[in-house]
Amino acid sequence: MSEQKVDSFTQLTPREELVAKLNGETAVVAWKEIERFFAKGNLLLIEQGVDLINCAADMSLDNGEEIGKLIEQEKIQAMPMEFVKTNCQPETEFWTVVVAPYILAQLK
Repeated sequence: MSEQKVDSFTQLTPREELVAKLNGETAVVAWKEIERFFAKGNLLLIEQGVDLINCAADMSLDNGEEIGKLIEQEKIQAMPMEFVKTNCQPETEFWTVVVAPYILAQLK
């Protein structure tokens, strides 16, 4: 009997596939590169300690219950002006991932 080779990706759930895809799409970017998205209102701040990729997956999957909890706890919010004034210099780095039309950003 010959063993059948199984592609490891065939055993992923749809959420796991999405998480893997989003993980591959993350990038470290400087504030100067994402500032224009802040000006348009399309930049969301993800609090330190929140899993950026799982947050992005919940947004992509319209998991309103989980996203609602994060919003209520202010762990995800439109990038606050006070945060920008206090923390953002042109070279300040953020981990980012796009969930159109938003960019999710977490201070590196």
